[in-house]
Parts: sequence; structure tokens; C-alpha cells
Amino acid sequence: MKRVLLGVVILLLAGSLTAQAAEERAQIYEIGADVDARGHITAVQVDPDVPASIAALLATSIKQWQFTPATINGQPVPAHTFIRTRLQASPNASGQYDLRISYMGNGPRLDNRAPPIYPTDAIRRRLAAFVILDATVQPDGHLTDMRVSNKFADWPSLPSFKLAVLAAAKQWHAIPEQVDGRPVTTRLRIPFVFTVQGQSYTEQQARILRDAARMDAAAADARTAQSAIPLPSEQEVALDSPLHPSAVATITNAP
Repeated sequence: MKRVLLGVVILLLAGSLTAQAAEERAQIYEIGADVDARGHITAVQVDPDVPASIAALLATSIKQWQFTPATINGQPVPAHTFIRTRLQASPNASGQYDLRISYMGNGPRLDNRAPPIYPTDAIRRRLAAFVILDATVQPDGHLTDMRVSNKFADWPSLPSFKLAVLAAAKQWHAIPEQVDGRPVTTRLRIPFVFTVQGQSYTEQQARILRDAARMDAAAADARTAQSAIPLPSEQEVALDSPLHPSAVATITNAP
């Protein structure tokens, strides 16, 4: 049964996942997870548009992970969060594929998320920007306390980039995390990349990007070598989620 399921998933990867290299494909999924007072994942909710075989693979794998339980007044209680996971298919030496399911983070879910509009003045000047939005997801799903900053201290961006991110974020709505059945406040950090086709960079900007790429590569190597909790990714990050991973090792050739 395992070989059949893996074969079906590999076929689906070709059509549904994003190509990362010549034969490597990967996709990020955001999956609801019920976590009991012991930190065990008891149920998962995969989006209905995910193919059934991939959904089954994700569900079976994620249920192997564990969290430090949420608490109220020092007592562990059940909670609900959304787990971001990466499914990757890579060719191996035997001519088959290795499937890897990796933990990318957890927190509230942004339910409607129209991207910011690239500022007209920046397009005209062919300017790029790398900025970060910090916001608070309230129990009713609204985002408050929004602040946009430059990702790189030595790379200031036009004010229009920050205004574009804020204008988009004001229209967003989130599904908050829950603790003991009640929605809770969570702070969220989201990176944004603005580039245009044929983007050119100054010598300083190119150096900044090369340094960032080296750091990303080192982090990826550390995630591969680490058997427990991976390093933070460039995905959105919940800064104070009530649930913290305690055992989320990358799963290869998941059942």
C-alpha cells in the first residue's frame, strides 16, 4: 500500500507542485491541526482542493509531529493552529524519488491575502525592495498594530513600498489560533519581495543579496542535518504562538 500511495503522489507532483530544479518539485501547504493537552496532533484539516493522495500523505506524516502544549494558568490545554509544511520530491541515485515533508512554521492563517500592488514610481525607476510586515492577529481575525520595515538595514526602500504593503494588509482577514476552544491574539511577521523582470542592482545591493543567499544556504544545510526542530524559514513567522514544536523532524518517504 505504501508503494502504491507514493507512486500516486509522485504522479500528482508533476502536475500540481512547483518545479525547483530539472526534476525536483516542491509545494508549501498550510494545514489546520488540533493539538491535545499532551501536545499530540489528534486531527488535521487539509484544504479540499488538495488531491486526496497528497492530503492523506500530509495528514499521516504531520500526525507524527508533536508540540509543547498550550497552557492556561500553568495547566496544559488543547489548542488549534495552522502548520505550514513543505512537500518536496527529489530524484535519488536509484532512479526513484525521495519524498520529504518538512515543518516550516505554525501560527494563524491568512484567509484572504491579495498581494500588494507594485508602486508605479518604483516600476518606472525599476527599483526593488525587501520589506517585512509585523502585525497582530486579533481574536476576531483583524490585523492591527501593523508596521513595515526594511529587511536589510543597508537597503532603504521608497515609502511607496511600505504604503503598498499596508494598503493590502488592511484588507486581509486571518483565522486565529485557538487555546481551549477560544481564539487568541498572535503576532505575525511576513516578508515581501518586490522585483521586476530584468531587475538590475547596485554593487552594494548585489553584495547584500549574495550575503543573504549564503545565510539561506547555511540555514537549509542546518535544516537538512538537524533531526529535531529546523531553523526558521523565510516564510511568515508567528512570533508568539501558544504552540511550540517539540518534535518535527523532516520525514523522508513518508508512509
